[in-house]
Amino acid sequence: MAAFVAVVVVVGWGFSVVFHYGLAGVAVAVAVAAAASFGAWWKSDAIALALSHARPADEAEHARLHNLVEGLCIAGGLPKPRLYVVPDDAPNAFATGRNPRHAAIAVTTGLLETLNRVELEGVLAHELSHVKNYDTLVSTLAVTLVGVVTVLSDLAVRTMWWGGLSHRSERRGGSGPAAVLGLFGIVLVVAAPLVGRLMQFAVSRRRELLADVSGVALTRYPPGLIAALEKLRDNKTVVHSGSRATAHLWIESPVARVPSEGRGARLNRLFDTHPPLEERIMALREL
Repeated sequence: MAAFVAVVVVVGWGFSVVFHYGLAGVAVAVAVAAAASFGAWWKSDAIALALSHARPADEAEHARLHNLVEGLCIAGGLPKPRLYVVPDDAPNAFATGRNPRHAAIAVTTGLLETLNRVELEGVLAHELSHVKNYDTLVSTLAVTLVGVVTVLSDLAVRTMWWGGLSHRSERRGGSGPAAVLGLFGIVLVVAAPLVGRLMQFAVSRRRELLADVSGVALTRYPPGLIAALEKLRDNKTVVHSGSRATAHLWIESPVARVPSEGRGARLNRLFDTHPPLEERIMALREL
């Protein structure tokens, strides 16, 4: 998280260099990042659930789901999170919330129909591990800070496109070292979103592997999660409400990754937030 904040500050500095805003530009960037992070931290669960069209899981209708989560929470010493169901045929699940006491887990109807009790327990243990490890908080803040960097970069590019940079340069008489510094600022601002996204992907991938291992430690039965991941691997449907904005939250990438799953597969693979399922399965088999 310190690295993400540092990226925001550096980009704010680059923005200030390009447009001659001085330390005020850096201060504004830090303030915006702090405000956006607080807002995301406070409302991350509500936003993720709304984007996924999740509805509360009725205790009578989804008794198996509630019983499994209650048992895992007792074993892991966690408060029971709010449970939601996403009406979608694709088997998938995600966890969200700023801390264990304000967490929520959502599963698709496809997951409930596809997995048996042991496999479903493995997936739920994986999601509870995300909550216990505060992965949901880190992922939410990472997305927010990358968004701040992207907005700054987009604003800078648009301003330069419409001539704001050239006018300022003429008034300031930029040349020599100032011109070199300005050019460096431009490169920094334009390249920053890619750097931020790569950092976000690295965080997401490592935490998915950690949640797999932590989930198995919670159930003490690796074959359960292995069988669940194998079913997810073999299923070619994708979540209709899934998008690249929330892809990092799900246990499996909810967007198309091969042409048979839908459009944009090549772009989605380029910005994949999850390690390959086969790699995760092999890692669990070694336990």
